[in-house]
Formats: sequence, C-alpha cells, structure tokens
Amino acid sequence: MSTTEISSLSRLQELLPQLFETPQIQGEPYLSCQLTSQINGLVSMEFVQESLLVAGEQITILPSMSSFVMGLMTSRDRVFFVIDLPHLLGLSSPFTLLQTYQMIVIRASSLMSQTTNNELLLGLAVPRIQGVIRVISDKRETDQKDLPESLLPFIQETLKEGENALHILNLINIIKKVKTN
Repeated sequence: MSTTEISSLSRLQELLPQLFETPQIQGEPYLSCQLTSQINGLVSMEFVQESLLVAGEQITILPSMSSFVMGLMTSRDRVFFVIDLPHLLGLSSPFTLLQTYQMIVIRASSLMSQTTNNELLLGLAVPRIQGVIRVISDKRETDQKDLPESLLPFIQETLKEGENALHILNLINIIKKVKTN
C-alpha cells in the first residue's frame, strides 16, 4: 500500500464512527405559525398530529355554532372540528371564504384531563404555517406587554428570537374555550 492509501484508510477509519453517531439536537420542537402579520405562535410538537393544506370545500359548515368554528372535516378517517384560531384568540381573522386553509391538527385528548378510548383531534386554521423550530429553555421570557388583552389567557410563554417575539400557545386554554362555546 502506498502512503496515500494508508493515510486515506486511516482517515476513513477515523471518520467512519462519526457517520453512525446520532447528533444531540438541542431544544424542544415547536411548530411555528402566523396568527396575524405581527404575531407568531408556537405549538408544541408533542401534541401535533399533522399539518395540512385543506381545500375549503373539505370543511363542512355547521349552522348555529360559535363564530370561530369553521366546521367539520375528515382526515385519515377521523372527523374533527376546525376552528379559526386567530378569531378564537380575539384577533382579527384573515379568513373569509378561502379556497385553501393551512391547518394544524392537534391531539386534543392528550391535553384533556379525562381519559378517553378514542383520540380526539382539533383542527386549528392559521394564516400561515412557518415550520418547525427548536426552543432552548433559557431563551424563554414572560414579558407579554405588547400583546392584545384577549390573547393573554392563551399564551403560555413568550420567547425572543432576535427582534421577533414567539408566543407558546396554551393549548389547554384553547381547548377549554372551544368546549365552553
């Protein structure tokens, strides 16, 4: 073997174990979404079933429901309510009758104290799903002074990402509001 082959072989033996190591990923995963043009929310991935782009005709409108309830829909053989999340939170809703909606489907039964045999899902229609981010716990703050009063019960914590504030949504309070209306 030549010197070049030996050095390449030794380098390969050095790098090979690194190829199979699982890198440590820092932080908890959250799905980031836009609530208004100035307010972004985070939903813990622990409770996210899926995110969808839904055609408007897939949502069945129900009469005599709260104004934030958009209707019912089916995904993966499961029927669940779809709510207009900004409207539920007391924000101005960008939704009128649109052709498509971006939706976060959460496992509501995981958040409720009662045990149930069936998994209950809830669709949260949002103006825009921005993707998954990881949050390191030392970046968390509690400063929520610039938020509308109606939004405060639905915010668990606020994070600062440079100039942007990201608000972790309190899914339990969201579900309670849906159940009481």
